[in-house]
Amino acid sequence: MEVPGALPARALALVATTALAAALLVAGCDSSTTRAGANGRCPAVAGVSPNHVTTGLLYPVTGQAAQLLGPYRAGVDARLGVANAHGGVYGRTVSYQWSDDQSQPQQNLAAAQQLVDTDHAFAIQEFTSAPQGSAAWLNAHGVPVVGTSNDPTWTKYSNMFSYFNFAESDTKSITTWGDYARRQGAHKAAILVSKSNQGSVPASDQLRISFQAAHIPTVTINAEISVLDLANVVREIQSSGADMITGILDPTEFIQIALAARAALPDIKILSLIGYDPGVFAVGRQLAGMSVSLGYTPFERPVPAHQTFLNAMAEYSPQQQPPANEIALIGWVDTDLMLRGLQVAGRCPTRQSFTTNLRAVPDYSADGLLASPVNMKRVFGRPSLCYSFLQISPDGTRFDPVGQKPLCGRDIG
Repeated sequence: MEVPGALPARALALVATTALAAALLVAGCDSSTTRAGANGRCPAVAGVSPNHVTTGLLYPVTGQAAQLLGPYRAGVDARLGVANAHGGVYGRTVSYQWSDDQSQPQQNLAAAQQLVDTDHAFAIQEFTSAPQGSAAWLNAHGVPVVGTSNDPTWTKYSNMFSYFNFAESDTKSITTWGDYARRQGAHKAAILVSKSNQGSVPASDQLRISFQAAHIPTVTINAEISVLDLANVVREIQSSGADMITGILDPTEFIQIALAARAALPDIKILSLIGYDPGVFAVGRQLAGMSVSLGYTPFERPVPAHQTFLNAMAEYSPQQQPPANEIALIGWVDTDLMLRGLQVAGRCPTRQSFTTNLRAVPDYSADGLLASPVNMKRVFGRPSLCYSFLQISPDGTRFDPVGQKPLCGRDIG
């Protein structure tokens, strides 16, 4: 199904992303082909016409993650709406074909092949728990992939781009999380792990190394989603002597464990690497003080790009309520990264120029939405150094930023 590149009848006077580095633009033309492109001299490239670029959106429309990831597409549509209202990229409007991978690796491969072979997508934007299905195939075909890294797959293939990563290696991490935990007074941390969650195990490795660097011992506790036994998990936390719980799990399961742990251990500290969602306020004060780690700038610390995002959501994705949604914002940023890749690929974009030149960008910030500008070469295969932290307020009604700016650590390993 194609999302048209046609502009709406009216367009807000939104702030354009003019900070894209013109000095990095590379023409990328190839005289080995003859079909005219945007300037009449460009090579024939899949998905690129003189006036239009087609990309692919690969995400779960159905399956276990569909409800969680639904707002993502709203953020995608809003960012493309702004871009196309300002003339697209080098005069080309940008739209996407989408395909459902059902959160399954085998279907992920089939969906990617459909987008590339049948729909002729120039590049793929991906937000899924099953990227391992298509990663090797897309890399072998030189197709750029942009999205959110929640799986070690993103650290293996140079054609895959994310503004943050959890490294696959168990010898690399950053000090940021351990530094934060130490500042919160943690003495021992229980790291919750679910082997059925592709991002959970590598994240636990990163946390363990980070906490050890801060001289905070850790214990790993199995919190397998498919057989979650809250009472047993809480007993393990109690017997471990941990005064903090952390980890990456499905947000619903993490909150369930956090509530159960807080009921048994009222003073336990909670650090979630995901879960920046006003829905947690429904439980009132029970999660007061819970910390959330973010790779981007929270709405509670506003920058001009937040208003640009909110205006665009009202214009192009009004069905998403409330518009200040974490997953929608991630969709916006991922799409912005895709547009940045098209920009630096040059007036005659090729998949190779996209990949080479986007990897060379030293200061990607999504117009200030990221916690700190990202060097796209350094971040490959390594976590970002800087994160924003928030805590649920004492009355359980809001997120309060911790500190005046993001907390930045250093590499380990």
